[in-house]
Amino acid sequence: MGARLTLSLAGLSALAVLLYVLLADRGVPAPAVISVAICLAFAAWLARVFAEPLRRAVEFAQQLTRGVPSPRLPETAAGETGDLYRALNRLAEDHRRRLEERGAERSETEVLLREMGDGVLALDRSGRVVRANAELCTVLGCSEPLEGRALATILRNPQLVSFLSPSELPEAGRTGEFEVFGRTMLVTARRLPAGGVVAVFSDLTELRRLDTVRTEFVANASHELKTPLTAIRGFAETLLDPGIPDADRSTFAERIVEHANRMTAIVDDLLTLARLEDPRREIHRRPVAIGPLVERIVDGFSARLEAAAITTSVEVSPPDLELEADPEGLRQILENLIDNAIRHANPSTIHVRAERLPSGEVKLGVQDDGRGIATSQLERIFERFYRVDPSRSRATGGTGLGLSIVKHWAEAMGGRAAAEGAVGEGTRAHVLLPPPSPKGNELAAQG
Repeated sequence: MGARLTLSLAGLSALAVLLYVLLADRGVPAPAVISVAICLAFAAWLARVFAEPLRRAVEFAQQLTRGVPSPRLPETAAGETGDLYRALNRLAEDHRRRLEERGAERSETEVLLREMGDGVLALDRSGRVVRANAELCTVLGCSEPLEGRALATILRNPQLVSFLSPSELPEAGRTGEFEVFGRTMLVTARRLPAGGVVAVFSDLTELRRLDTVRTEFVANASHELKTPLTAIRGFAETLLDPGIPDADRSTFAERIVEHANRMTAIVDDLLTLARLEDPRREIHRRPVAIGPLVERIVDGFSARLEAAAITTSVEVSPPDLELEADPEGLRQILENLIDNAIRHANPSTIHVRAERLPSGEVKLGVQDDGRGIATSQLERIFERFYRVDPSRSRATGGTGLGLSIVKHWAEAMGGRAAAEGAVGEGTRAHVLLPPPSPKGNELAAQG
């Protein structure tokens, strides 16, 4: 302030000298000249005093519009200047708070888009991509950013491009199913206030697959249950004939019991699968000696093996092999693998093998020397009711669910099921079960 005042006095002196010279030459008295100079200098000083707060206010407002942070204006200024400064400070504070809120909202939106399980796409009025989240990029297999690209260069589906076109989208939006790079997507499109489009891509591929599996399962289960039910009804109606000899009555009654047992077996297997697919199921793990378990199960099939003229070969390596697993699960896995081998083996030998692999996994497998299975069918033999030869499988009494139970039990214990073989070479079906976790060993030691 002192510098500005000194500058004002110097200017006043220069102005007074100039006016004195100019006016003195014209015969104007010296006191008048001095008075004029003083008035002009005072007017200039007043203008500077009033203009300075306005200049500071204008500079503050300009920095505010540019988003440049600036120190608060002094609110201690007197009169209207103080009111102006206080108003500008409040405006700056509101502006800062709104920017922070908008930044927080933007951050929340970023997290939401990133964590969403659905793909999200935003287009501008011209149909160019404004925004696409990571999930959509995964679905589309993007290697480069999508922003700025025309939709037609990204999606090779003209119907979907037209469906999302801002110029063709109805005011109420719309929803439809489309095939996008081999996946079934439910696409929901809505208009944006600025005239663009936002679309959500929900992957229905797995849901549609499960729908197909469920439909096939219901059809297969109905067919499998209908076959023995029809037989039971036929034999029962025959028994109503009073002219049927007693010997035939006994035969028909045995057939009824036979088909009733088949229905019971199917229902039992269906209930087992339902329990295994329940996410709330409990797996009761404990150390199981594999050798004695295999011997007991093979002995349980001795009558069937003898009737089919089949011998067995059992190998457990190492002989004292142990596995931490659910005993009931292991029993059902081995029983169904052996049962399947007996149904498809020729009168010779089936091989039951249990071994610990270098990886620590335990492999339980059964090999038969039957007609074998085509490579294209190997992956499907673990599906419910899948039969390589339907007529032969039903003739041997299988439910069509045994290998599916094997697969589900293996997966429930953290393992997997697989099969190998070829036509004319027999089939080798097995499960791989993981070694116990270190945590599981610690708990077992503590127990």
